Amino acid sequence: MQVWSRITIFGEKGSIARQILFPLVLLIIASNIVIISITMQELDSQLLEAAERKLNQSSDLEKVKFTSNIRELINDVLIVSRTAPIKAIVNAGAKTSSDVRDGLSVAAWRKQLATILSEVLHFKVRYDQARLILADGSEWLRVDRYGDNGSIRVVVDDELQNKSARPYFQKAIQAQSGEVYLSDIELNREFGQVMKPERPVIRAATPLYADDGSVFGVLIINQNMQEDFDSLRLLAGDDTDVLLSNSVGEYILHSSVDKQFQFEYGRSENIVDDFPAAKSLLTDSGDTFKTGVVGEGEGQKIYSLRVINYSSGVFSSRIIVAATHDFADALRLRSQLLNKIYLVLMAISAIAILLALLIARRIAMPIGRMRDALTNHGENASPSDLPLAADGEVGDLARVFDKFIKELSSRQKIFQLEELERKVAQAELEDSNKRLIALNQEIEQFVYIASHDLQEPLRTVASFVDLLVEHNVEQQDEQLKIFHGFILESIQRMRDLVTGLLDYSRLGAESKWEEVDCQKLLGCVCNDLAARIDETHAEIHYTDLPCIEGRRTELGMLFQNLISNGIKFSRQGVTPRVHISAERSGNTWLFCVRDNGIGIKKDHFDKIFNIFQRLNNRDDFEGSGIGLAHCKKIVQMHGGNIWLESLVGEGSTFYFSLRGGANEQA
Repeated sequence: MQVWSRITIFGEKGSIARQILFPLVLLIIASNIVIISITMQELDSQLLEAAERKLNQSSDLEKVKFTSNIRELINDVLIVSRTAPIKAIVNAGAKTSSDVRDGLSVAAWRKQLATILSEVLHFKVRYDQARLILADGSEWLRVDRYGDNGSIRVVVDDELQNKSARPYFQKAIQAQSGEVYLSDIELNREFGQVMKPERPVIRAATPLYADDGSVFGVLIINQNMQEDFDSLRLLAGDDTDVLLSNSVGEYILHSSVDKQFQFEYGRSENIVDDFPAAKSLLTDSGDTFKTGVVGEGEGQKIYSLRVINYSSGVFSSRIIVAATHDFADALRLRSQLLNKIYLVLMAISAIAILLALLIARRIAMPIGRMRDALTNHGENASPSDLPLAADGEVGDLARVFDKFIKELSSRQKIFQLEELERKVAQAELEDSNKRLIALNQEIEQFVYIASHDLQEPLRTVASFVDLLVEHNVEQQDEQLKIFHGFILESIQRMRDLVTGLLDYSRLGAESKWEEVDCQKLLGCVCNDLAARIDETHAEIHYTDLPCIEGRRTELGMLFQNLISNGIKFSRQGVTPRVHISAERSGNTWLFCVRDNGIGIKKDHFDKIFNIFQRLNNRDDFEGSGIGLAHCKKIVQMHGGNIWLESLVGEGSTFYFSLRGGANEQA
C-alpha cells in the first residue's frame, strides 16, 4: 500500500512510469500523425492523378476535334481554288479576255463560282464567308450567311470592301502556290468595325496564280469558331472548364465573356495572369503539355495546359487550351474519408495508451518498493525489503542492489580507514613542505651571504697586489707585468663568478607576477642591447608576440641572454641574425629563438644549461658560463621547459614554453 500510495496514475515527475508512458504516448501520436500524413499524401496523389488523367484525355480529344476541323477547312480552300471557274477567272483576268472557253464569259464563270461557294456554305454550316479578293485587296466576289435570318447570300458589288490593309490578306498574297495561310482566331470585322453579335472566326487563305505566274488574288474562307468552342466544352464535361488563348496568350474563350477577345478593343486579358506556367508555353515549340494546381482550400482546381499547333510550314499557327477541373468534390470525399480514419486512430490510440499505462505501473511498482526500502533504511536495508523474488530485469536489479549494499558497507569501513591514513600522510606532507621551504630559504640566504662575503677577500687581494706592484716599480720586468695581469684577470673572473652566483640565487626574489607584453618587452631589450647590435650590425626580427602572465624583469633577462648569445657566438664574416617567434600550444606559449651562429655539438646539449659551464675558450668568447643557467631557472620559474636544436656551423634554435594564464603562475 505504501508503494501504491506513492505511485500516481501517471507517476511522479521524473519517475520510471512517466519515462515509459510519455515516450509511448508520443510515439503513438507521432505514428498517427505519420499515418495520417502518408494517407493524405497518397489520397491527394491518387485524386490528382485521376483528375490529371481525365484532363489529359479531354485535352487529347479536344486537340483531335479542333485539328480535324482545321484540316477540313484547309482542304476545302484548296479544293475550291482548283475548280474550273477559279482557273478560268484567274487566267481570264490575266489575259484580260471576256471569253475564256466554251463560249463562257467572265461573268458566267463568276456566277458559277458564286454557286459553288454558296453550296460550300450550305453544306458546311461552320463557314461564314467565302471570298475572292483581287491582288489590289478589293473583294471581287463574296458569299456569306449574313442575309435575312442568317441566310446565304451573294453580296452585291456596292457592299464589297477593300481588305488590302488587313494582315491576313497581306500574308496570304505573299504565299506560294498551293500554300494555305491560317490567320489567328479573331472577331470578324466589317467595314473596320467588330460585328455584333461577336463572331470568332479563323480565315484560311490561298493565293491564286495565273498560268503565266502572275498573282491574281486570294481565295479566303472564314470559319465561325463558336461551334468549335461549344464542341470543346461539350467534350470536356460539366465539371471541367475550357479556356483558350491565341499564340501570344490573349484569351479567345473564357467562362467570363468580359475576358475574351479583349485585345480587339485595345485591352489585355492574358492566360499567364491566371496560369503562370503558361509563360514557358508561349515560347516553346511543339505540342507542349503541362499540369498543375491553382487556388487553395475549397477553391482549389487542377489544370492542364496544352499547345495545339493547327498549321505547319511557313505559316505556323497555334492556340493554348487550358482545362480546369474543380477539386471541391474530391476534397469533400477526402474529408469524409479522413474523418473515418481519425476515429479509428483515436480508438487505437486510446487502447494503446491504456496498455502503456498498465505496463508502466507494473514495471514501476517493484522499483518503487526498492526506492522506499533504500530511502527508509539505506545501507541497512534487509533482503526482505527488496523484491528479490521478482521476475525479469526488476528481480535482477533488486539482487544487484542487495549485493551492492553489502559491498558498499564493506567498502565504507575500508574507506574510513584509508581516510584516517590520508589525514596522517597529509599532515606529514605539510610538515615536510614547511621544512623544505625553510631549507630553501636558508640555502638562498647562505648563497647570498657566501657570495657577498667572497667579494671582500677578492678586493683585499686585488688591493695588496696593486700596492705590491706600485712599491716595486723599479724592479718590475716584463714577466712580472704578465703575472700581475694574470692575477687581476683571475680576480675579475672570480668576481664575475661570485656576482653570477649572487644573481642566480636572487632570481625571482623581489619581482612580482604581472601581465607582460612580450612584443614591447623585446623592444626594451633591443634598446638595452642597441650599442652591441650597432657594433656587430646584428639583425633582430620578432613580430606578433603574445601577452602572458609572468615576472617582467626575469623574462627580460631571459630574452636578453638568448639574444646576446646569438650575437656573441656568431660566425666570422657573417652578419648575426636572431629571429624570435611564438605560437599557442594548449594552455602554454611555445617560444622559438633562432640564430645563425657557430652552433653547438649535440653532445653538449644537456650540460650547457648547468651553472658555470663553458664550451669555448675564454680568449675567443667572453662570459662566465652562467647565462643559460639563468635562462633555465627563469623558464622553470614560469612552469615551463627549455631545450635546443643546433647544427655546428649553421646556428642554434632555443625553444622554451611559458604558461599563458595569470591563474597558472603557481
